Amino acid sequence: MRDFELIYASELEKVQKESDALVVDIRQPMEYERGHWPGAVNYPYTQIERGGNRLPQNRKLILYCDHGGGSMQLAQMLGRQGFHVASVVGGYEAMKKFSKTYFKNPRNM
Repeated sequence: MRDFELIYASELEKVQKESDALVVDIRQPMEYERGHWPGAVNYPYTQIERGGNRLPQNRKLILYCDHGGGSMQLAQMLGRQGFHVASVVGGYEAMKKFSKTYFKNPRNM
């Protein structure tokens, strides 16, 4: 049994709205600045792993990285700690392919 959920890029916007989830980009700040999901906050993987950021335990977290592997590992860790957490399958790359209207603007890629 997993301690986290998997969410596909095609479901992200709906799940985010329905659950008032906080979308967390776990990539490095430079990558986040080049483009990120609308409304996502940036908490790099290494800072969360070390406990450097205080993530809300009373709100669903949806994590993403570049391709989904790192966010899945971190979601599993946070799920074991009691967080209600999900990971986006395929990460930012899948999100860009799905949400072409947002990511059509080269500034958001």
